[in-house]
Amino acid sequence: MARSIQNSFGGHISKTALLTALLPLSFTLFFGTLSTAALFFPTGYDWRVRVISALTSPNDNPQGCWLPGFGIITAMLLVLPCAGYVANRLPAMTPRLARSAGLAFAFSFSLLLVAITAQLAEPVIGLQWLHELLARSSAGIFVAGMFCCCACALKDRLRCFGGQGSLSAPLAFYWVSLTLLPAACLAIIGVLVLLGQQLGQMWAEDLRQSFRHTMLWQLAFWEWIGALVAFAFMIGSVLLLPVSRVQRRVESRPTLKLAGARVGAFRDPRKPGTPARAARQPG
Repeated sequence: MARSIQNSFGGHISKTALLTALLPLSFTLFFGTLSTAALFFPTGYDWRVRVISALTSPNDNPQGCWLPGFGIITAMLLVLPCAGYVANRLPAMTPRLARSAGLAFAFSFSLLLVAITAQLAEPVIGLQWLHELLARSSAGIFVAGMFCCCACALKDRLRCFGGQGSLSAPLAFYWVSLTLLPAACLAIIGVLVLLGQQLGQMWAEDLRQSFRHTMLWQLAFWEWIGALVAFAFMIGSVLLLPVSRVQRRVESRPTLKLAGARVGAFRDPRKPGTPARAARQPG
C-alpha cells in the first residue's frame, strides 16, 4: 500500500486513473465546495469582486470556512500525482526543464495546501499575512511550471533547437495559449499602470481608469480564472502527453504472461521443455 502511494505521487500512474478518477474528483471538490460556501456566505458573495480566500477565511466566513478549506486540501492531494506524471513524460532531451516543471507543480500544490491550513489555523496561530504569502507564491510557482512546459514543447517542436517532434503540435499550441494569453493580459494592465501612474501618460491613465470598474481590474476575477486555467492545463497535459515507453511495457506485461501460459499448455508435463505433441510416438 505504501509503495503504491509512493509510486502514485511519483507520477507512476496510468492516464486512465488520472482522467477518470483523480482529476474529475479534484475538480469537483475544489469548485464544488467553494460554490457551496459562496451560496451560504454571510454577507453575500460576488465572485467578480471578492477573492477566493474570503470563502476559506475564519474571519469572513466563520461558519462555512471548513467545507471549502478541506475541499481544497483534499483536491490538492488528489491532483499532486499529476506533477510527476507530466515530468516523467516530457522529452528526454530536456531533462532539467522536465524536472523543473514537475517540481514547480508539486511545490505549488503543496504550498496551496499549507496556505489553506495556515488560514484555517489563523484564530490559533495568528499570522494573517502567512496565508496570502503562501497562496501568491503557489500561484507564481505554478506559472513558472507552465513556462517550463512551454519551453520543453517549443524546444521539442523546433528543429533549430534539435527538436525530435516527440510532443504533438496540438499540445504545444495548447500549452502556449493557456500560458501566454493570461500573461499578456496581465502584462498590458501592468504597462498601463506604469505609464499612467509613474510616467504621467494621460492616455494610459484614462484607459486605466476605464478598466477600473470592469472585472478585468479585479484580483478576484483573475483568481477564479487562474484556478480554471490551472485545472485546464493539467487535464490537457495528461490527455495530450504521449505515454512513456516504461508505461507501455507495464501495460504489455499481462499479454506476455498470457502468451507464456498458452505456450506452456502445449508442453509435456512428464518431460519439461518438450512439447506435448512431439512427445507422442506413433503407433
